[in-house]
Amino acid sequence: MQTMFWPATIAMLGGVLFLGAAGIFLLAIQYHRHGRLSWRRTLTTGAAVIYGFGLFSYTMLPLPDTRNAFCRPGVAVPQLQPLNFLNDFALSYELGMRHFLTSFTLWQVLFNVILFMPLGILAVRWLRGNVFLGTLIGLTASLAIELTQYTGIWGLYTCAYRVADVDDLLMNTFGALLGSIVAYLPIFAWLTGPREQSALKAGPRKVTRLRRFMANGFDIAFALGLVMLTTFVLEITEKLGAPPASYDLTQRWIPTISVLLVFLLPTLMPGRASLGQRCAWIRVAGKDTLQVPAWQGLVRSILGLGGISFAFQIADSIWAASPWAWLSALVFGYLILSSIFLLCDPTGRGIAGRLTGTRFVDRRIH
Repeated sequence: MQTMFWPATIAMLGGVLFLGAAGIFLLAIQYHRHGRLSWRRTLTTGAAVIYGFGLFSYTMLPLPDTRNAFCRPGVAVPQLQPLNFLNDFALSYELGMRHFLTSFTLWQVLFNVILFMPLGILAVRWLRGNVFLGTLIGLTASLAIELTQYTGIWGLYTCAYRVADVDDLLMNTFGALLGSIVAYLPIFAWLTGPREQSALKAGPRKVTRLRRFMANGFDIAFALGLVMLTTFVLEITEKLGAPPASYDLTQRWIPTISVLLVFLLPTLMPGRASLGQRCAWIRVAGKDTLQVPAWQGLVRSILGLGGISFAFQIADSIWAASPWAWLSALVFGYLILSSIFLLCDPTGRGIAGRLTGTRFVDRRIH
């Protein structure tokens, strides 16, 4: 029983951790694609992520401790005879119905079917496919899993550590087919997000404070994600023999450059908006015009979250090199003042908007 439930625990923990780390990116993609967020689309995406982790946990875990742990005769021998489980069914049935209903083979076959039913349901409801597409996705996914098991995760392990079974391929595919059929039941209708045209073709909408805060959240996530990705790449190269990265590079230059790439440089490009603002379909415009020169968009970003984030990085560098600790306090104070002013300003332009004579408008306004 523990063997059945611990992969589910791993899937839940892995899915929750992944959504906690990457959820903001998924929301940014959804908003940029559809121009709004949908609770049904968000829940279905979360369910798909957790299911993906579950599929991996049940088919690949636990991993061996060493590369050669399963390199022994008679271990993880592939089963290539189709419908071989029927022979096991016959042997179990000869011992009585009770023995058959409690046999390991029966429950293994049922589990293989049930495990892939959600994939068929998601293919029809989430991807808006049909029975054929759901079955094809199930076949492809199962084949990829069996080949990965057969090759020891494509050579990562010297020998296979899980049994590659053609019957698993058949039952998984049947489960996806069955899931694709039952997906048309009304109970699964909530898995399908609302039908909306692409955000580019949708009409412009008012830029609210909530929409601006959402864009700020996207920007912060992009900057942090870029820092984490770059640091991860440096750690991998270090493990492969490259010299370790210096403190200045990882703690100062990488975060500072990330802020430049996410906040400041995009405002110099056509559209005059940071990456997060572009995902939220908003851009900087003049007080009475739709277009602003590059310098005005840049100043607006410097006085806004982009400049605040950049100043925090500079303040950290200064703090490490000199006693100018007041700069961090000054930047933090400006952040608090700017946030309060934005909430209280009836026009919603904020300090940066008023000082630069700019405002935010929907990018789809021409």
